[in-house]
Amino acid sequence: MVGAFTPGRAGPVRARRDEDKEARRRELLDAARALFEATSFAEVKMADVAARTRLAKGTVFLYFPTKEALFLALLDDLLTAWFAKLNGRLAEGDGAWTAEELARAVAASLEGEETFTRLLALMQTVLEQNVTVEQTRRFKERVLVAMGATAVLLQQRLPFLTAGDAGQLIRHVHALMTGLRQMADIAPVAREVLTLPHMAPLRVDFTAELTAAITTLLRGLQAR
Repeated sequence: MVGAFTPGRAGPVRARRDEDKEARRRELLDAARALFEATSFAEVKMADVAARTRLAKGTVFLYFPTKEALFLALLDDLLTAWFAKLNGRLAEGDGAWTAEELARAVAASLEGEETFTRLLALMQTVLEQNVTVEQTRRFKERVLVAMGATAVLLQQRLPFLTAGDAGQLIRHVHALMTGLRQMADIAPVAREVLTLPHMAPLRVDFTAELTAAITTLLRGLQAR
């Protein structure tokens, strides 16, 4: 009979549709990441993302109304993955760590994560400037939860940290990551100039500089 209800039908159909939507969303994020890694945020256009995924430009905007919304979603995924990676390192083994051991663990967790740190450097100044309040709220809520879990692990590794210290440490590490990534991610012309021997003091080794900065920060906290 036309219009008759078929028990159990709506659930699987809806599930497949949700799976299809998530697969399409993932495809768009992967395309945005590949384009960003090959060029820069400023050079990536939504039309490029559409072309890479063989979708109509209008379809891309159905999922992400702005370029900033697309890349904030990508940063959300990368940030979540990095926190999980860092937490895995912090949870390895038992006992307290030295400031140097923790600094090395944080720096090591960022090896191979240049895309993440480049996007993180754009978060406040670019990515959060043209998105909805709702998307920003969801993003910040996830960051808050991730920070809380990491703060607990930091206190276990460095008993001299208070809960407030651990949260502040994460914020300071964020600032260091952002600043050092911007200093290390230089234009080709500047990179050529910095190869000159006398320019050595201006070269930035992201991992080494971050390790040294976090170590100094932790020693200061421990010495209070």
